Amino acid sequence: MTKRDVATQFLDSNLTQFRCPSCHAAFRQVADGTVTCEAGHAFDLSKKGTLFFLKAPVTTEYTTEMLTNRQKVLGAGFFDPMLKVVQRFLTPGLILDAGSGEGTTTKWLATHQPNSAFVGIDISKPAITLAGSGPASEHQPLFAVGDLARLPFADNGLAGLVNILSPANYQEFDRVLAPGGRLIKVIPNAHYLQELRALVYPEGNHATYDNGPVKRHFMAHYPNASVTPVSYDFALTPDLFAALFAMTPLTWQAMDRKSAILQQGLTHVTADFEVAVVTVP
Repeated sequence: MTKRDVATQFLDSNLTQFRCPSCHAAFRQVADGTVTCEAGHAFDLSKKGTLFFLKAPVTTEYTTEMLTNRQKVLGAGFFDPMLKVVQRFLTPGLILDAGSGEGTTTKWLATHQPNSAFVGIDISKPAITLAGSGPASEHQPLFAVGDLARLPFADNGLAGLVNILSPANYQEFDRVLAPGGRLIKVIPNAHYLQELRALVYPEGNHATYDNGPVKRHFMAHYPNASVTPVSYDFALTPDLFAALFAMTPLTWQAMDRKSAILQQGLTHVTADFEVAVVTVP
């Protein structure tokens, strides 16, 4: 089957879980590569099996080059130990990766959680284009360009929602999660990429990182959430270090020193996260 066929089959199987992001009506059918809501709004599947749910493209600072480098680093296993912790908290059903980027995290979870169906949504069209690349697979997620403030899902239908190092909209997350569903928020911790930070910014505001504002906002909304720290060392080759430098906003203000930084290099970097989990009542 083509990737478009796989996506059509996915939508057919889960259609009642979706709703139109334009008018909030239910989707009524998937035919000839188009999903249509009861009010007549239609969304076409691309040849890659991806959907575009926005009224117009949104320009972001994440370029295709940055996203390709992110795909290279994550594909080498940079997030794998953290994702193994995330997977422990997932329950079977339809699961959203909100802010899925170029799709590596979504595909990893789909491969390791075969009794669930996964959707990856990101506001970046280049990210979703990359996510839709590659051959079709048995556990292929559905990828879509969409807005976290207008998720294309019915109320109270998702078994899980994963939000990894991405912006969040907790009002929407609460709306789409089913009773007993789980929200898993991954927040970078103080030592995340500390070696890269020290190399690029030896002093000044960027030399340290405090996740306090993000964590406090989450805990204010979900005071009963549990938090699991995850920290490990990740080995870097010169090629992976160059990709890491290119993939993160941390280095945006150091591009004038790129050659010197790449020449100095790093042989390892710290991955440091907090995995916050809350179960919807």
